[in-house]
Amino acid sequence: MQHKKHHYAKDTERVEEEIGGYMTTPVLSIDSQTNIHDLTQLMDDKNVGSLLVTEKSEYIGIVTERDLTRKVLRQRLDPETTKVADIMSYPIMTLEGSRPVTEANQFMADKKIRHLAVTDAGKIVGMLSVKDLVSFFANPRMRH
Repeated sequence: MQHKKHHYAKDTERVEEEIGGYMTTPVLSIDSQTNIHDLTQLMDDKNVGSLLVTEKSEYIGIVTERDLTRKVLRQRLDPETTKVADIMSYPIMTLEGSRPVTEANQFMADKKIRHLAVTDAGKIVGMLSVKDLVSFFANPRMRH
């Protein structure tokens, strides 16, 4: 009798699951000229760690909790006068929603980012965060 190699669930069941199945929608955004105080209020109200930044209804960047700690707090910027545009990160990192979640995980690790914009035919349609990846890797059977 020949030994049959064991296949782990993580190697077979989830490999092709798409980013789109784990992204958060709708896309939440804030105008680039909004002050940091209002930004933090919106992030708190929506319980999110990032927002896309808009200018003339076009996405131009992303602002994250990390931007707040590393730029606003560290540099002691005034939250009432500092604008989102002053601290946002750009360009926005994106992947198509049809790509495998495992690819998004590797991409985010390589780029050292915690938030990824998800696109459909090049248009941003959702966001994927490290928190979303945790739910993917935690238990694949819970997603069916």
